[in-house]
Amino acid sequence: MATTNPIKLTKTDFILFLNCGKSLWLKTHKPNVYPEGEFSAYAQKLAKEGYEVEAQVRALVATWADADRYSFQRVFEPGEGLFAKADMVRDNEDGTIDLFEIKSSTSVKDRNPHNQLKDAAFQTIAAKRCGEKVRNITIVHLNKDYVREGDIDPEELLTFADETVRVKALLAETESEITEAMALLSLDAVDETSCTCLHLSRNNQCDSFTYFNRNIPTPSIYSLPRLSQAKRDLFVAEDRISLDKISVEELTRLQQPVLKAHQSNAPYINLPDIENFLGVLKYPLHFLDYETYASAIPITNGVKSQSPLPFQFSLHVQSENGELEHHEFLADQAERPLALIEHLERTINPTGSIIVWNKTFENTQNKTMAADYPDKAEFLLGLVSRTADLMDVFLTGYVDIRFDGSVSIKKVLPVVVPELSYDGMDVGDGTAAMETWARMLSETDLAKRAEQRQALLDYCELDSLAMVKILKFVGALTSNNGTA
Repeated sequence: MATTNPIKLTKTDFILFLNCGKSLWLKTHKPNVYPEGEFSAYAQKLAKEGYEVEAQVRALVATWADADRYSFQRVFEPGEGLFAKADMVRDNEDGTIDLFEIKSSTSVKDRNPHNQLKDAAFQTIAAKRCGEKVRNITIVHLNKDYVREGDIDPEELLTFADETVRVKALLAETESEITEAMALLSLDAVDETSCTCLHLSRNNQCDSFTYFNRNIPTPSIYSLPRLSQAKRDLFVAEDRISLDKISVEELTRLQQPVLKAHQSNAPYINLPDIENFLGVLKYPLHFLDYETYASAIPITNGVKSQSPLPFQFSLHVQSENGELEHHEFLADQAERPLALIEHLERTINPTGSIIVWNKTFENTQNKTMAADYPDKAEFLLGLVSRTADLMDVFLTGYVDIRFDGSVSIKKVLPVVVPELSYDGMDVGDGTAAMETWARMLSETDLAKRAEQRQALLDYCELDSLAMVKILKFVGALTSNNGTA
C-alpha cells in the first residue's frame, strides 16, 4: 500500500539510497528508530570543512570579471519529490547554466559511499526537471599539491575538474535509480529482516545494519579480518553468517586465529609468534605515539590540504631494570613540527627499540618529516629502522574473540589491561584530539585553554602507557607458558 505522505528525495538521501535503500526507507518512515550513528565528530568536521572550502570559492569568484553570473546554494525543486541545492551555478550568456559541486576532498570521488559523480548527476537531473539546460558540470576540490605560504591563495588551493562527460554519461542510470528510490520511499512497509549490507564489510555497512539484521550473532563472519568479497558473498548465500558454520580450512592464516578463539572460547595464543616479536626488541624500549592534525584549509605555512601535521607526542622510555620515564610535547601554536622533532631528539635514546601501534602511521610521519627537514633525516629515518609494531602481536600471536576481529588498541586494551580505559576522558580518540587542539589554539580563556591542553596530554599519555602495559601482558604470556 502506498503512503499518502509527500515524499521528498534530497541529494543526501539519494546517496544514502545508493549505499543502502532500506536504510533510507527507515530514515524516512521511522525516524524515531533510525540510528543517526556516524554523524560523529569526524563527520561534523567534514561538514564544517565543506563550508570552509565554499568560502574560499566565494572569495575566488568575487575576483572574476563575470562574478555577477555566479550564485551559491541555488535550490532546484521540480515538484516531483526531488530537492537539490547546488553549491554554485553560473548563468551563461546563451541561457544555459553550469553546475559546480564544491568538495573538501583532494580528488574526485567516483565510488560509494561518497560518489561525487552521482552527487553531481542528481543535481543535474533536478536542474533539468526545473527547465534548466545544463551545459557544463564541474567538481571543485582541493589541490593536493598546494602548499600554504602566507595567506591562503584560493586560486592555487582549488582545482576545477570538468566532469561534464563523466556525469552526463551517468544521467540515464541515475534517472532510473531516482525512480527506484522514489518507488521504495512510497511504500508503507518493507521487509525489515535484512538489508543488502549483508554483502558488505563491517566498515561499509549502513548505520541501520543492526536494526535490519537483528539475528546476526556476535562474533560473525564480519569479525573475520580481510574477508574477500567472494568469500563473504558465498557465506551469505549459504546462510553461514555465524562463525559456528565456518571451518578453519576455508580461512586464511590471518582469519584462522579469530575462528579458533571463538571455537575454543579462549584466547588463541601462538607463542613462537610472540617470542619472535619479543626477540627483536632492544632496551631501552621507547613507546611512542603521535597525534596529527589534518584540515581542508592548511592550518599553517608549509602544510598541504588534508595532510597530517604532527603536533603532539607522548613517549614512555623503559630501561631493562623496569624503570619508566615519561616525556611529552604539545605544540601551543599552529606550526610545522621542527620543535616537536627537536624535543624528540632530546628525549629519545640513540639505541633501543621504538614501539608503536600501527607502524604504518607513525613511520609515515617520520618519513614525511625527514623529507621536510633533510638535516633531521638521519635521526628520523633511524627511528623508522628501529620501529616494532606491537599491533602485530594481536594479528596472529594473541587473539581474543572479545576483540571482535579488530586489532585497534581501543579494542585490545580493555580486554588485556582492563584497569586502563579511555572511557570518560575529555579527549577519547584521534578526531577529538584534532578538534580539541584546534579549539585550544583559538581559545582566549586561559583556564579553558589549560583544561583543553591537559585533556590532550592525558589522552596521548594513555596511548603510550597503554602500550607499556600491553607489552607487559604479552611478556607474561611467555614466562607463564602461554597462560595470561
